[in-house]
Amino acid sequence: MGNQHEVPVSDKLSLSDSTSNRIEKNLSMTPEAEEVLADLSRRTGLSDGNVLRLAIAMLKFAVDAKERGDHVGVAANPEAFDVELVGF
Repeated sequence: MGNQHEVPVSDKLSLSDSTSNRIEKNLSMTPEAEEVLADLSRRTGLSDGNVLRLAIAMLKFAVDAKERGDHVGVAANPEAFDVELVGF
């Protein structure tokens, strides 16, 4: 196992509510996906938009790791982490 370090998942994707330099997208989702989004917003205290931005950042982290040949998963013990996602 390498040295543990924290990686803020929002380094590249701003989670601020500032509207400057924003691109608006229309999003269609199933009622079930809307329920999940609302639940995550409630449980994290984040806006729907910030939940989606964080999800994009976490997916990017996972895809980048996979392309490097790394593995992404969940560990029962924090001492098993090489990298810990933080910021949410």
